[in-house]
Amino acid sequence: MEPGRPMTLACAAACLTAAPLFVVPAGNSAPSLRGQSSGLKQEVSARSAWFNASSAPMCASFAFSGAALMAVNASKRTNRRSQIMRRVATLDAAEELETAPAPPPFNPADQIGAMAPLGYFDPLGFTKVGDEEGFNNLRASELKHGRVAMMASVGLVGQHFIKFPGFEKTPAGFAAIGTGEGALGFIALAMSMSILELAWRQEEGREPGNFGDPFGVNMYTEEMRSKEISNGRFAMICVVGIIAAELASGKDAIQQFGF
Repeated sequence: MEPGRPMTLACAAACLTAAPLFVVPAGNSAPSLRGQSSGLKQEVSARSAWFNASSAPMCASFAFSGAALMAVNASKRTNRRSQIMRRVATLDAAEELETAPAPPPFNPADQIGAMAPLGYFDPLGFTKVGDEEGFNNLRASELKHGRVAMMASVGLVGQHFIKFPGFEKTPAGFAAIGTGEGALGFIALAMSMSILELAWRQEEGREPGNFGDPFGVNMYTEEMRSKEISNGRFAMICVVGIIAAELASGKDAIQQFGF
């Protein structure tokens, strides 16, 4: 609706409503002024009675029409103001997005694990700047192999002293796979690892290798994560060294020290 249109309609309604006030009621002719005083009195009385009977409904109608038009006009003004405010907010948000600086690309050299003495060490170029998904897959694999290697290094040393029932005659070290008991134990170990691998999945949105805190130790900090990566790398090197020395000398991890 154009500006000022509701006020024009209100004035028109007021004129139409008040028009009967200035029109002589039907059936009443103008009285003669030739000294008919009694007729003049009757005419005045009739006009007064007609005005009193019709003025209240007409005034109520006029007030209702004006209030309705004012309410419609106020509602439309409020809606118009809300639309303008929403458009301004949308334009401001779009302008902020356009003017905001773009975030820097993902850089593997800035991630946890780039530590002394080598710092960021990737001579073969497995990771790329901007390839966050590829880096996360490699980091998850590194953490998994590091954790397995830490347990394996403890097992390669401990089995020289500890034997499970039924494995008393099984040799320690990598040579255990060459025996029936050792092969059976390796198959059972592989099956249990497969079940854990399929059942224990990482939740989306977490860092690679983050499976929560099941023991409630509250040690998931940047320092402890760096130590885990460092110890896992060291354990992988240790396991490769123990197995290589055993294959070369035929001695388990403890026998290699001369015991």
